[in-house]
Amino acid sequence: MVRAAFEARTDTLATWATLQKQCLLLEADKARSKSALSDRLRKVQDDYPEEDDSDALKMPSTMSKQKSSVIRRLNPNKQFDAPENRKTSQTPDYLRPVSPPVKKGPSKPLKRLSSTKPLREIRDENRFWFTVLRTGRHIALPINGEISFGRFDPNVGIPPDIDLSFEDRGSKMVSRRHALIIGRNAEHRIEDLGSRAGIFLNGTQVDQAVLKPRDHISLGGVKMIYDKIPPEIFQQAIEKRTRHILTVTPTGRKFHLDCNKKILIGRKDTSVNFLPDIDLSADGDVARLVSRRHAIIRWRYSQPFIEDLGSSFGTRLRGDVLSLGQMVPLKPGDHIWLAGCVLAYDIET
Repeated sequence: MVRAAFEARTDTLATWATLQKQCLLLEADKARSKSALSDRLRKVQDDYPEEDDSDALKMPSTMSKQKSSVIRRLNPNKQFDAPENRKTSQTPDYLRPVSPPVKKGPSKPLKRLSSTKPLREIRDENRFWFTVLRTGRHIALPINGEISFGRFDPNVGIPPDIDLSFEDRGSKMVSRRHALIIGRNAEHRIEDLGSRAGIFLNGTQVDQAVLKPRDHISLGGVKMIYDKIPPEIFQQAIEKRTRHILTVTPTGRKFHLDCNKKILIGRKDTSVNFLPDIDLSADGDVARLVSRRHAIIRWRYSQPFIEDLGSSFGTRLRGDVLSLGQMVPLKPGDHIWLAGCVLAYDIET
């Protein structure tokens, strides 16, 4: 069934739903042990009870009443933690199963795509980003949450949220896990994660510090400026003349996205004659854990939305894990973590 779907390029979420009901391996896995994918599938089942879908976005065939039609927004609400209080583990981040969220009080109604506001209506004046001086790359920072900076190393297997390998290819001074940015109510703090070259803020080495607009930050050989995102960038992102670009950050390879066209991201598989729209297998070891059908970009309100397609090791946006079937709008400067291969989204006007 899977082979036929791949050959016909019809292996959609509907196929996932059918396989999920009929998969004896999944049932055996539940009774025997846990895997990252089965944990994520069970998480979706637990989180999204079946409900009336009369006013919801219609999904193909058997998926019309599945939980994956539910659209939720990211709301991390993470708090500042002292470095000594953060838990560490020998297990890589991308191999840890996603734990179900703790439910407190009555649950709020789940938001669907039909109620999602266009980008122009959710513009935020308090969003910040880094601008890399060498390449002009923008790195949007979470209002609440945290993201790690570093470089990919195939021998260690702990890929960061933001990969600086391409900008650091000359000096090679950025550590595997170099720095952590913690956001709380649009205020950001930077912390050193034990890097070899350290963190320099406005020319002075620091272990941790609160950032202010126009601060200059150096991570190894990569220099960046911290500042507010210009409010007009959000309006420009939905204009017809704007070009949308996706960059593979470890290698610098760029893709120009076609508006209003679904874009499948993954790895090719010649055994089933499968080739995604964006094939990451050409980027080497950094993409070795990317699934064949890892994620998809869809267009709504003239802006791109990212969705995970049940990948084995998951998808993260702005440092937060996407649930199966969850669609989240991409904004200029956003970084997408696909099993350790990090893609940067930006625009050109």
